[in-house]
Amino acid sequence: MPSGASDTDPTAVLAAHWNESERRLYPTATTNPDAYQSAVKLVRAVADALVDVSDLEELVQRWEYRSAVLDAAVSATGETIAYGLTEATAGCGFAIRRRELLNERAERQRRESINAARQGGQVWAVIHEQGDLASGLADPYQCMEMHLPTGLAVVSMVEPDPSTMTPVYVVTVTDTGEPGGGAPGIDAGSFEDLETADLELFEENRRAMRSRVEAAGA
Repeated sequence: MPSGASDTDPTAVLAAHWNESERRLYPTATTNPDAYQSAVKLVRAVADALVDVSDLEELVQRWEYRSAVLDAAVSATGETIAYGLTEATAGCGFAIRRRELLNERAERQRRESINAARQGGQVWAVIHEQGDLASGLADPYQCMEMHLPTGLAVVSMVEPDPSTMTPVYVVTVTDTGEPGGGAPGIDAGSFEDLETADLELFEENRRAMRSRVEAAGA
């Protein structure tokens, strides 16, 4: 079953540093536009230089050689690194490549889940799941279950109530656009969202929404 990236993400610790790099670098867009444009080119060049990195473990290893990666980016672009932003420029490039790798991994997991469900003769496949349902808002739960015959997905998630900041359990429907999903004329927006503050009722709502999708695709 797919899960959140943090469960098996070897870059999780470094990611905090890389995200901080973005918070440091990108505000220069307002204070020094020329330096910002130069930095954007360098950051993209760093990310491009990491295109041969095929997984997150290798990205962690490559971080040890970030100076060489950054030097290659400078040579490729002819740009100059802004004073005091050497580490931040490298970090931003690594952050971009990390997101690309996470997206690639999520897509692989999605395809594997769909294929396994089809091979097993199932009509539903969990294509995304993260968070902890029991934790409320501390680690918000989100799950996407795809109905293979239609390509529609039931999305179950925990959100904060804007007035009380307590957990609200929401069930909605979206169209995955999955090739082969035969749902002509079925509008995902026609399924009214189900919301509750009751965890037990949330599970009932999930079952009810799956039944509605199945009935629409029958």
